[in-house]
Amino acid sequence: MDLESWTPVDNARRLATLIAVGAAMFSLMALWLGAAWHPLLALLTAVLTGVIVWAAAFALLRRLLRR
Repeated sequence: MDLESWTPVDNARRLATLIAVGAAMFSLMALWLGAAWHPLLALLTAVLTGVIVWAAAFALLRRLLRR
Protein backbone atom coordinates (compact mmCIF):
# COMPACT_ATOMS: atom_id res chain seq x y z
CA MET A 1 0.00 0.00 0.00
CA ASP A 2 1.39 3.36 -1.00
CA LEU A 3 0.80 5.70 1.92
CA GLU A 4 1.67 8.76 -0.15
CA SER A 5 -1.29 8.15 -2.46
CA TRP A 6 -3.85 8.66 0.29
CA THR A 7 -6.07 11.63 -0.34
CA PRO A 8 -6.98 14.11 2.41
CA VAL A 9 -10.43 12.50 2.58
CA ASP A 10 -8.82 9.08 3.23
CA ASN A 11 -6.73 10.55 6.03
CA ALA A 12 -9.75 12.33 7.51
CA ARG A 13 -11.80 9.12 7.42
CA ARG A 14 -9.09 7.08 9.13
CA LEU A 15 -8.39 9.67 11.82
CA ALA A 16 -12.11 10.17 12.45
CA THR A 17 -12.48 6.41 12.89
CA LEU A 18 -9.68 6.32 15.47
CA ILE A 19 -11.17 9.24 17.39
CA ALA A 20 -14.69 7.77 17.28
CA VAL A 21 -13.57 4.34 18.50
CA GLY A 22 -11.72 5.95 21.39
CA ALA A 23 -14.74 8.04 22.36
CA ALA A 24 -17.08 5.06 22.08
CA MET A 25 -14.87 2.83 24.22
CA PHE A 26 -14.47 5.56 26.82
CA SER A 27 -18.21 6.13 27.01
CA LEU A 28 -18.87 2.37 27.21
CA MET A 29 -16.53 1.94 30.15
CA ALA A 30 -17.75 5.10 31.86
CA LEU A 31 -21.41 4.18 31.57
CA TRP A 32 -21.04 0.49 32.31
CA LEU A 33 -18.50 0.54 35.12
CA GLY A 34 -18.72 4.12 36.37
CA ALA A 35 -22.44 4.80 36.17
CA ALA A 36 -23.47 1.14 36.67
CA TRP A 37 -25.71 1.04 33.60
CA HIS A 38 -26.85 -2.26 32.15
CA PRO A 39 -24.11 -3.45 29.74
CA LEU A 40 -26.38 -3.60 26.69
CA LEU A 41 -27.77 -0.12 27.31
CA ALA A 42 -24.24 1.20 27.79
CA LEU A 43 -23.17 -0.51 24.55
CA LEU A 44 -26.05 0.99 22.60
CA THR A 45 -25.26 4.45 23.94
CA ALA A 46 -21.56 3.97 23.15
CA VAL A 47 -22.37 3.03 19.56
CA LEU A 48 -24.52 6.12 19.17
CA THR A 49 -21.77 8.24 20.70
CA GLY A 50 -19.24 6.76 18.27
CA VAL A 51 -21.44 7.52 15.26
CA ILE A 52 -22.01 11.11 16.33
CA VAL A 53 -18.33 11.69 17.12
CA TRP A 54 -17.29 10.11 13.81
CA ALA A 55 -19.58 12.38 11.80
CA ALA A 56 -18.38 15.50 13.58
CA ALA A 57 -14.70 14.55 13.46
CA PHE A 58 -14.85 13.55 9.79
CA ALA A 59 -16.42 16.85 8.77
CA LEU A 60 -13.90 18.85 10.79
CA LEU A 61 -10.86 16.86 9.68
CA ARG A 62 -11.91 16.92 6.04
CA ARG A 63 -12.04 20.70 6.15
CA LEU A 64 -8.71 20.96 7.97
CA LEU A 65 -6.81 18.47 5.81
CA ARG A 66 -7.91 19.90 2.46
CA ARG A 67 -6.00 23.12 3.05
